[in-house]
Amino acid sequence: QNYVRNGQQSGTSGQKKRLEGVQIRIENTSLGGNIQYRTHVQDSGWESSFKTNDEVSGTTGKAKRLEAIQIKLTGDIAKYFDVYYRVHAQGFGWLDWAKNGESAGTEGLAYRLESLQIKLIKKGSNELTSSPKAFVKRPILTYRSHVESSGWQNYVKDGQKTGTSGKAKRLEAIQVRIENSGLTGTVQYRTHIQNNGWESSFKTNNGISGTTGQKKRLEAIQIKLTEDIAQYFDVYYRAHVQSFGWLSWAKNGESAGTEGMGARMESLEIRLVPKGSNQLTSSSKAFVQAPTVSYRTHVQ
Repeated sequence: QNYVRNGQQSGTSGQKKRLEGVQIRIENTSLGGNIQYRTHVQDSGWESSFKTNDEVSGTTGKAKRLEAIQIKLTGDIAKYFDVYYRVHAQGFGWLDWAKNGESAGTEGLAYRLESLQIKLIKKGSNELTSSPKAFVKRPILTYRSHVESSGWQNYVKDGQKTGTSGKAKRLEAIQVRIENSGLTGTVQYRTHIQNNGWESSFKTNNGISGTTGQKKRLEAIQIKLTEDIAQYFDVYYRAHVQSFGWLSWAKNGESAGTEGMGARMESLEIRLVPKGSNQLTSSSKAFVQAPTVSYRTHVQ
């Protein structure tokens, strides 16, 4: 595209087109110094070195998307100015402003950059502020279960199975945590326990939900996200239940498992899914409650 200047948009809006390369340059200054930048490229990750003043960062002719960018100033220019930049990213729209070498965009989500804005701001002007919400890195979700007669299993990651198959062993407790996220928020969860029912409150980020040493089965679970993580992601989960096998997916606090059936949960899978990706869908078949029958008679 043609060159644009301070704060104008480069790229497209509403056309679902990826940015593939970028050139940035400083013009019309007698100050010493320069501008440097590098991009996070599809399948390649972060470029190993920064490009300088109008060099191409990214690729052309390879059909590879840019996913994130870092921009910084050098020399006298860096003494008197800050460089602010923000990106329009697939699935998120405009993210917040980053500055002076911070990351802007996404990582680990396979989302394309669609537009870019860059501004030079005099130091101390407070015209803009940078924010952690300029960059969305896929959080790492890990979890483990306490299994009948086996104890705590090792942690598994996003989408993997915890528990057992074909061994008729109950899940007794669960721990879930989110790691490596620059976003605010956490994961919360509670379980339905044999003879106890639903726990009265949700556990948070690696707290133990359920029981150990009491030989009580888990029968159902609810999991939800909070704050910024909940703004950008959905949490999906499904339970493998005695006599039913794998039930359908539940999401964002919905119940998964059974209630009133006396059936043990045997395995669990949990996944973080970026909002709008349509990777999974939740279903009422994620949770089975014991039916009740009601009746009445007409008497003489």
